[in-house]
Amino acid sequence: MYKLLIADFDGSIVDHTETLSYQNIIAIQKLREKGIDFTIATGRRWSSIESKIRMLNINIPVILYNGSGIYHPVEKRFLFIKYLSDREVKDSLQFIKIYYEKIKIGVYYEDMLIEDENALLMLERGNKKIIKVFLEGKEEDLKIIKSHIDKNYKNKINAVFSAPYYLEILPYGVSKGNALNILLNMLNISSKQVIAIGDFYNDEDMLKLAGLSFTFVNSPEKLKKVANFILDCDPNDSLHRIAKEIINLK
Repeated sequence: MYKLLIADFDGSIVDHTETLSYQNIIAIQKLREKGIDFTIATGRRWSSIESKIRMLNINIPVILYNGSGIYHPVEKRFLFIKYLSDREVKDSLQFIKIYYEKIKIGVYYEDMLIEDENALLMLERGNKKIIKVFLEGKEEDLKIIKSHIDKNYKNKINAVFSAPYYLEILPYGVSKGNALNILLNMLNISSKQVIAIGDFYNDEDMLKLAGLSFTFVNSPEKLKKVANFILDCDPNDSLHRIAKEIINLK
């Protein structure tokens, strides 16, 4: 029996308008009636997702920053948080300076987003409260940067695409899947009792961990090979489709 559905947010249950659809909201209600709770695993910070969490009446922890944080919306505190180490910040700065002219930079500091020159300055100062760094740019440029990281900083920095135009730098070992493992221990739920949905590379290990997983026809091929089901629908209809699948799984 499934006990939890965990969903990536952008591109998985909302489209570019970030509007939660009526059918997905109703689907969550129906899932809860079946004993399946619901939460989110997102790359966002708390302040940018809080209103959506309230709208969905989520009362259990949510995964933030692509796995660097687990936040309890009722207790209003982090249950888990991991910052970039001094070495990770220093290593990140080395390659960011090489590609600075081609990208935009964002630094997640506590629950704030610092961008561009101020972000670079924060990295240079080596602040100890940096949660993650994101790089925004053309996909071809970001692929070159990721290749550079994988070649020169293997086992030192975790770099993952969260969209074709977003490359994120996370503390080593951090991912949505690892954060989900921590969350399941908190909730005393087995991974086999979890349903997960995601649409991009940063969702891969979360889908692998779940007992039942969903992605989309327009997701990367690597993700489609991992997922149990491939949805041919808009994100605004995804949870509705999943709820129908679950109801039929008896």
